[in-house]
Amino acid sequence: MKIAVCAKQIPDPANEVTYSDGIINRPEEQVLDDTDRYGIEVALQLKEKFDAEVTIISMGPSGTQKGLQQALQMGADKAIYVDDDSLKGSNSLMTANVLSELAKSLTADIVIFGTESTDGYSGTVPQQVSRFLDVECISYVKAIETGDNITLTRQTGEGSEKVNMPDKCVISVTAGGVEPRYPNFKDIMAAKSKSIEQIPLGELNIVTNQNLEFLNVESVESSKSGEKIIDEGEAYQEIVNKLKELKII
Repeated sequence: MKIAVCAKQIPDPANEVTYSDGIINRPEEQVLDDTDRYGIEVALQLKEKFDAEVTIISMGPSGTQKGLQQALQMGADKAIYVDDDSLKGSNSLMTANVLSELAKSLTADIVIFGTESTDGYSGTVPQQVSRFLDVECISYVKAIETGDNITLTRQTGEGSEKVNMPDKCVISVTAGGVEPRYPNFKDIMAAKSKSIEQIPLGELNIVTNQNLEFLNVESVESSKSGEKIIDEGEAYQEIVNKLKELKII
């Protein structure tokens, strides 16, 4: 079994994020997106059960590769990434195209994502990759059981459901679905000798004509209007009065 896990490097959330022409300014040192740790954990559980090969795939400015190193420290075997100036400002569809081509280059059976990145929040890349790869997508996975069959529990609008994982598919894993492992000193040192390979964009079967253009970017002032009420046991009456005033009741 070959598993590809998408891991995105993002600016450290502890620092203020800045933008230029609607695009995030990315420092040289970026960190692993926390939401991707859940997908990596699911991949590692499959690796332990089925002796699978786990490869991290990524797209974006590589910088110091700190985020990729953090992914390898968790236990992935190697990492490949694409870093090309023509991809700057890519939307979710372009990103999915590149990641699906990376997965194809690995002949990956399973491709795993977090639900969405914390610096983009589109939440559509896993589904788009599944279309490019022409395989099923099992989204919002919150638990995995590795018995004779691999059973996935996915979150739904009504609760949850269990499904058997196909031999080939794309999975997105919700935050809190599993508990990501923390690397120890031995894991951190071992990651230093693992392969991180840059894949030239020209080796992928993709045309990078950008279909997203920023015409104008404006800052929006936050509104703080409202009325503060101290509840001394009768605040509900204020709500009733306001609803009457608005002729809702």
